[in-house]
Amino acid sequence: MLTKSYAISFYVSILLCCLPQAHATEPVASIQKLQQEARDRHLADAPIWQKLILFRQHAEITSPNFYFSDLAAAHLKQITPQQELEATIEALHDDPKLICQYPARYYWLSHQLRGMPSTALDSCKNLPNPEQDIRLLLVSGYLKNPVSTFGHVLITIGGQDERQNLLDSAYNYGAQIPNHESSMNYIVKGLFGFYHARFANSQYFKQDVVYAKTEQRDIWAYTLNLTAEQKALLIYHLAEIQSHSIDYYFIKQNCAYRSGELLELIADIQITNRITPWYAPEYIFDQIEEYRHLHPDFIKSVEYLPSDQNKLYFTFSKMPKRYQDEINNYIKTGELHHIEQFDIPDQEKILEFLIAYLNLKQIEKNKKEYDTQKKQLVRMRIQLPIGEDEQEMIPSRASPALGEKPSKLALGLGGDQGYLNFIVFNKDMLSANSNLHDEFKILDFSWRYQQQELKLQTADFIHILKIEDLSQKLAGEKKLSWELAVGAKPDIYTGELHRPYTRGSLGVGYDFAPHWVGYSLLGAELNDSPDKLDAVSETAVVYQQEPFAVKLSQTFQQRRDHALAHETRFELRYRVAKNMDFKLQLSNRDNNLAYQYYW
Repeated sequence: MLTKSYAISFYVSILLCCLPQAHATEPVASIQKLQQEARDRHLADAPIWQKLILFRQHAEITSPNFYFSDLAAAHLKQITPQQELEATIEALHDDPKLICQYPARYYWLSHQLRGMPSTALDSCKNLPNPEQDIRLLLVSGYLKNPVSTFGHVLITIGGQDERQNLLDSAYNYGAQIPNHESSMNYIVKGLFGFYHARFANSQYFKQDVVYAKTEQRDIWAYTLNLTAEQKALLIYHLAEIQSHSIDYYFIKQNCAYRSGELLELIADIQITNRITPWYAPEYIFDQIEEYRHLHPDFIKSVEYLPSDQNKLYFTFSKMPKRYQDEINNYIKTGELHHIEQFDIPDQEKILEFLIAYLNLKQIEKNKKEYDTQKKQLVRMRIQLPIGEDEQEMIPSRASPALGEKPSKLALGLGGDQGYLNFIVFNKDMLSANSNLHDEFKILDFSWRYQQQELKLQTADFIHILKIEDLSQKLAGEKKLSWELAVGAKPDIYTGELHRPYTRGSLGVGYDFAPHWVGYSLLGAELNDSPDKLDAVSETAVVYQQEPFAVKLSQTFQQRRDHALAHETRFELRYRVAKNMDFKLQLSNRDNNLAYQYYW
């Protein structure tokens, strides 16, 4: 019997050794042990923890079910990082299903505390792939809408091919605005935090339709070069917060500020600690470029994504004139009169261009006639062979963030006078890497120091200049340039200071050559009384090629029963560093040389 027992034991042991071995699992520690370890390591004071729960002076998420400790607090301001840390540890320990709803917190805690297995996230089936590339997109400003003039920031997550894909996930931080809300209501309510905002998740092609196709805005996609841990933490954090609301402030706590917080979560970059009460979307990319100067590997690539309109204009400009004539005739008449006279490859190019043109117009104006015309052209195109020629790509444009920062402080001297200029947001035609066809300034103040007295000379609340290129030959496109300015300045005839004015002008612009643009505007300026309605005109030529920018302008102003006033002005800017330049200004009224600093 003893021998038989030994034999059975021997065979059982052999059988057990042959069975597959289960993987060893990390032991799960008790709640009390985990909380004590977190206290010992002061994790509640860790900047990453406070960023994960969006805590600054107080908890900032306003929607329910984000903070585990909100049931114990009567108000958000009573929630503390320590409370939330201990409540999070308890909740995730007691209910493992919550791990998939709070993946970023769990991911970070599992790397800080023994006894929180990092493999627990493997069972979450609906989380995004943490190995994808992350891109920050700088969207250019849109002058036709006051709330979009400063630009916008998007975040996308997708493949690792260093190119933006239309099927990537896009996170768009924006206010939740009621339908048909006016721009003025949006600005007023947005200034005082009457809206909630959140990161909305959709596929990128939906954002492309809005920004690149409808509003015709250029985009620069910055692909971040991150470690696997940085990618996972940021992607999980976006998944965790995307359905939760935050108070929205148009001036500072906006899309750029919240996107900057995400970068601060994964890198030692300083983005949101700007002391000013405003925060422009471009500022986050200014900081990225400065950080990139010290850490060149932080950015994997920067891709220029031109608007559909700019792509069409470029393609059209490269076509032979007979192509252009046939396309313009179709746009004007809706008929292809001579298409059969072209060779097959030429027909393909003309039809493909017109299909792209009509697709753009259909998105812009949603007219049935465009859809009908497009279907007819598509039927014609599919009867032709597949084209083999590759379309010439539009040249890349440098990111605006390579230029100076948007706020400006200038100190100047001229004769026996000193000059001081401060602008909250400045993008003029002399700005480095700016769009040569746009000018946009907000809150532009100038003082003059003379005879030991500093006096405010001008206060321009807003100045917008939009130049449309008359040399662009595509039919049916806008060719009218315009200007709008509102503020206070000295009366040109009486010399009285602080006279309010509103000026509007229309005119034409022309691209003479690369880096050269000219324009001529004619308009009216209403001053502080109806009898001071003046006719105004301006003609200018601008050249911009780093590190120089030059502008020569001639202005005239005529008031009833007064002599014609005029000014001839020459401006030269020389850039000496990213955020520093010198500007020489010569005119028949005053001359000065200024040092300009941007921040």
